[in-house]
Amino acid sequence: MISTSEMPPHEFPPEATSERSESSRKKPNGEAPKGHAASPYPVTWVSDAVLKLDAQPVLKGLIERGSFVMIYGPSGSGKSFFTADIAQHIATGESWRGRKCPQGLVVYVASEAGASILKRFIGWRDRRACSIARLPLAVLTRGPNLLDDLEVARLCDQLAALQDEAKMPLALTTFDTLSRSIPGGDENSAEDMTMVIRAADILRDRFNSATGYVHHSGKDPDKGARGHSALFAASDLVLRIMDGVATVDKVRDGVAGERFAFTLEPIELGLDADGDPVMTCLLNAADSSSSKPKSRAPISGKNQKVLIGPLRELVAEAGQSMPGTSAIPQGVRAVSFEALVQRALPKFPGTDEWRAKQRITEAVMGMQANGHIGVHGDWLWLI
Repeated sequence: MISTSEMPPHEFPPEATSERSESSRKKPNGEAPKGHAASPYPVTWVSDAVLKLDAQPVLKGLIERGSFVMIYGPSGSGKSFFTADIAQHIATGESWRGRKCPQGLVVYVASEAGASILKRFIGWRDRRACSIARLPLAVLTRGPNLLDDLEVARLCDQLAALQDEAKMPLALTTFDTLSRSIPGGDENSAEDMTMVIRAADILRDRFNSATGYVHHSGKDPDKGARGHSALFAASDLVLRIMDGVATVDKVRDGVAGERFAFTLEPIELGLDADGDPVMTCLLNAADSSSSKPKSRAPISGKNQKVLIGPLRELVAEAGQSMPGTSAIPQGVRAVSFEALVQRALPKFPGTDEWRAKQRITEAVMGMQANGHIGVHGDWLWLI
């Protein structure tokens, strides 16, 4: 079992303290307080900048180290199972839906379900992870208040101790759910949500790890996650879970709209004291092509109509036959998004390249949502 004893409190380093902290304020004459460097923030001169091409992602094409992830959906949608599935693949280092997934330490903070969530992880461990003697996956059955600096500092110390115990860098910390991780907080408050984002920044700066928040959708799931828009704006990856499909609502440096279908398989763990079965579920990947929108709306909008011709030509001329994964149908001919951009740019004369690329991205998202094309990572194909 995971020990829930608290680590001894430690103060934040100066760069992690609140701007409201007395010690971080400037003196009236404008001088920095004693003990503070004149330039307390990391500086990189562009002339000296080096691109780290060998940097390992957390989940290639979706989650980079240091990224901020939000996974949301209505109650009972399977968002916790889906989040746990990602966490489990990171902990084992097994590829996730055809994407490379280097092994790393994962800490799952079960602020809402508490110890009851362990059934899900035990069911997965006993059926799918038996080859790994010591899994680098820890569950905290009680979590911190992310609006309390001292509790976040204590969590950081505990995460550092878990890193030492696992002998592996922290890759991902997930908080399930956000609402239970901010007791007394207001999801509609810009100030409180900024503090939540700041907590993720503290983990990023200390561990260079990703942080994920499992969150609820609003009354109308199609209108996004509930609460202040600062969460969506700050997120590097947003996944919407609904009707057995996870849809990428937002991904930095990528194309939104990709869909990951899944099913939940009920399994029995054993019998309780009354002889009744103890049940949980395993998440199984499903064929995303079978989960495309049922209604196929016609190509609409000026940019979609401009783009569909070049895309068809490009697929016919240079499409690569794909081997097939849980996300890409076998044998489908696909092209890269960048290839489509280069083919389509002449269709936007007089438009800045960055703006033309934005319009192409929006058109691709629209055609994917209407069931005309498939999207997986950088690959596009016709349906």
